[in-house]
Amino acid sequence: MKRLVTALVLLAIFAEGTYLAYKAAQLYIYRAVFAGSYTYNLLFTSSSWLLPIAIFLGIYVGATVKRRESELTDGKVLRHDETAFLIHWSHALSTLVLIGTGIYLGFFFFPRLVHSPEQVGFVLNLHFVGVVVFLFSISLHLTDMYVTGKIKEHLPEPGDFQDAIAHYVSKLGIGRKPKEGKYLASEKLSYPMWIVSVGLVLITGFIKVAAHRWSIPGGVMGAVTWLHDLGALLVGINLVVHIIMSSVMPWSWPLLRSMLTGYVSEEYVRKHHAKWYEELANQPLKEAESTGKETQIPVSS
Repeated sequence: MKRLVTALVLLAIFAEGTYLAYKAAQLYIYRAVFAGSYTYNLLFTSSSWLLPIAIFLGIYVGATVKRRESELTDGKVLRHDETAFLIHWSHALSTLVLIGTGIYLGFFFFPRLVHSPEQVGFVLNLHFVGVVVFLFSISLHLTDMYVTGKIKEHLPEPGDFQDAIAHYVSKLGIGRKPKEGKYLASEKLSYPMWIVSVGLVLITGFIKVAAHRWSIPGGVMGAVTWLHDLGALLVGINLVVHIIMSSVMPWSWPLLRSMLTGYVSEEYVRKHHAKWYEELANQPLKEAESTGKETQIPVSS
């Protein structure tokens, strides 16, 4: 029920944000002395106060929310609790909105796909909505990492590169599959790439937002915009690889379901995350069992 409520709230936020972005993009007459012209309401200027609030709210939720530890019960393992559900889907939806609107506004040497003032204003304002949710998800994720100490589970360790290669080579029936923890070696190797790409987007993004308030030299803004697009491109590449490896490939379907329901089967964990299974069951796992050649093993709970 909590996941359903969270999903509905996220969808409602984006629906309301889309409506507000559209309304704010409608032209109105602006008069300066005796000259008259039309303009629209740019949320990056009029509602920039929402950005620090989104960051604070993410930190507050991350510091106060109740978490559930992974446990093995009744043949199921809790893989993603409600906090992980909120972090993942708020980040995923906001990233898709940002990439989509960023492409429409012009990307590297590709011209913008919107031209009229109302269209440009709407896409810019929708980009702002994505930024608000994106900042919330990032601050929530970082706070969660700090509070729980789970950052260690995400960072690469010695031998992860070899394990990542062995893992996917074993899918072809070559060699032995290494014992994996809760997060695959390939997932841990990709985490620093996410840090670099998202960090580049955030730093350059803050400068671009500041340009709506303060005057920044054109040369600086040109370089910042190019780096912002580069960061967005890297995020997009990471996202495509992530979707393919975590959603498209058949072996990842149980993990996709767990991002919706929270649970994976005990059998799946035993076969694909043997090291994590040993931690959950508090007993070593034989090599034959970790490769799925046996179907039953006693579990102490």
